[in-house]
Amino acid sequence: MKATSLYDKQRVARYFARAARTYTHYDRLQRGIADALLQRLSPLVAAESMLLDLGCGPAHHQEKLSQLGGHYLGMDITPAMLTEAQRHNPSMNLVAADMEQLPLRRQSVGLLFSNLAMQWSNDLSALLAEWYRVLAPGAQIAASTVLAGSLQPLGDCFTAVDGQRHTNQWLDFSAFVTEVQGLPWQIDCEVVNVVQEFPTVEAMLHELKGVGANYTARSATGLYGRERFLRLKQALEQHRNANGMLELHWRIGLLSGVKPIEEN
Repeated sequence: MKATSLYDKQRVARYFARAARTYTHYDRLQRGIADALLQRLSPLVAAESMLLDLGCGPAHHQEKLSQLGGHYLGMDITPAMLTEAQRHNPSMNLVAADMEQLPLRRQSVGLLFSNLAMQWSNDLSALLAEWYRVLAPGAQIAASTVLAGSLQPLGDCFTAVDGQRHTNQWLDFSAFVTEVQGLPWQIDCEVVNVVQEFPTVEAMLHELKGVGANYTARSATGLYGRERFLRLKQALEQHRNANGMLELHWRIGLLSGVKPIEEN
């Protein structure tokens, strides 16, 4: 399934490049989902297997993933993210590449891990087929993506301010499952609801920007003029919870499983 609004991959990379140095200060959502994925993986049997961390960013999952065995390879579309990863671990194996066009041989990957990167694909069907291509028979996969219903009530408040959509369009869970089950692997799909709390609108937007999540496929139209921003704050203030905090709701799709040793 192709995205209704195509992502400009070079522009996506620029947004994440701006966030590279500060990413790990704001990635609490990403870390929580990564831990959920890691719980669904088993140690690799073959020590020589490739462990692919796809959309690795600054590769902060490398240590935990490497405990599963195999040879770690981090891959990301943003060279600045890989530079940041290498700054912390100069010996790490890293490659700059698009996850929809992997520079890897067929059936060369023993474990594919991809945390909150799938949503940047322009064609989910083609992405999954590419992942299936590089997975070896018996290989494991664990991945996550953002689903429809995320970034609420922020998204609705944005629209109330100027009548325009300021968030990306994501698949709902049913469509996500349909796409994943289109290939002959043995995969379980789950949906996880996450609620983040923020003391202020500024803190909420700062965290989104800090992980590069302020990119949208549509053209920007000057959201952050002072008047518009004040109206956004007023709209969001109506949504404070009983603890006096502003909530940001996410729906995250998880997939995990194996590629059969004997393909159907």
